[in-house]
Amino acid sequence: MTFVEDARRRRAARLLDAADAQRAAARALPRGIREYVDGGAEGEVTLRRNAKAFEEVAFAPRMATWIDEPDLSTKVLGSPIDLPVLTAPCGGMRLVHPDGDLGLATGAARAGTIHVASSAAGYTLEDIAKVEGPQWFQLYRFSAQSTMENLVGRAQAAGYSALVATVDTAVSGFRPRDYKNGFSYSMRVNARNAVKLAPQLLPKPAWLTRYLLDGLPFEIPNTAQVTVDGRPMVLTEMTKGGAGSHSPTWTDLGWLRANWQGPLVVKGILTPEDALRAVDAGADAVIVSNHGGRQLDGSPATLTALPRIVDAVGDRAEVLCDSGIRRGSDVLKALSLGARAVLVGRLPAWGLAAAGTAGVERVLEILRTEMVRTMRLMGCRAVTDLDPAWLDAATVPGPKPKEAS
Repeated sequence: MTFVEDARRRRAARLLDAADAQRAAARALPRGIREYVDGGAEGEVTLRRNAKAFEEVAFAPRMATWIDEPDLSTKVLGSPIDLPVLTAPCGGMRLVHPDGDLGLATGAARAGTIHVASSAAGYTLEDIAKVEGPQWFQLYRFSAQSTMENLVGRAQAAGYSALVATVDTAVSGFRPRDYKNGFSYSMRVNARNAVKLAPQLLPKPAWLTRYLLDGLPFEIPNTAQVTVDGRPMVLTEMTKGGAGSHSPTWTDLGWLRANWQGPLVVKGILTPEDALRAVDAGADAVIVSNHGGRQLDGSPATLTALPRIVDAVGDRAEVLCDSGIRRGSDVLKALSLGARAVLVGRLPAWGLAAAGTAGVERVLEILRTEMVRTMRLMGCRAVTDLDPAWLDAATVPGPKPKEAS
């Protein structure tokens, strides 16, 4: 182990929970990058709503029970995993730390779970696929169907085991923090941006040094093959929208189902109607997601939407959930309401910022430890045993049964 790796592991070991990881990330990152990760759309109503929904649900524990080794293992789309927590697709992670998407994939593999690689990653999908462990590929349409088709063919050839179509980004949500911090034009350090960015970057010399040594990556390398000049799209072009939508349409889903050989997942579902339509279009799983509160502000919390979607399609497709998960207890609440597994985005990003790959490993291990402890306190032997009976019915989202007159 090198001195640098040892230092990262020591920093990672000091993290005790999600709040610690977020504070460590805040110390490590320039304001523009930190708030790109932490921020939400418009008034951040949905961002706050996501976390609050988990806080308001209570457990119904079984006391006077000792569980020696709670079983966290399950299967997602036929793949066995040791932890029912996938690392979510997040663009721009190479700005957070040079390990970027490779660190996320490595951390997930070491935790015994699945990484979902973003098409807006800082490394090519082929490079990310070289990391050992099961991986899915998340797809944007970007500016044209040809871009989407190119990415699908490459993902199939690279060996990704499932394709995830994100359908909630017809245009990018308006994120005021990004505009105020300069992320909307570029975080590239050059003569044009130096004066604007200096107040943010100079107080973070360690981050700035890593960023310079990494070659100032601000592009989406997966798009290079489909541009006229062979240059990749820059990350801020994701904020552009219109008729060329970077979100696959229902028509695109039909094409994907016909041309992708393997499980198809649709991410960004918030209503039973859309869940049914996705399954009818050939989806093998849906992810209940509001993009972490970064797209349509005013969307419901995913935990609130989850039970209705499970009721609608749970016997036809697997249902997963993301957005707002900060603790192992949050994971167990989502599983109790019918999610097969959850995805986390900000938590691994904070770990990555704090200590690179070691930080990603640490935050996933924290979730595992929290889940084991919570299951012992609940008296629950296995995550596959979880159902709504493990929750206090009065706190579960959704319509309550009427009392008999």
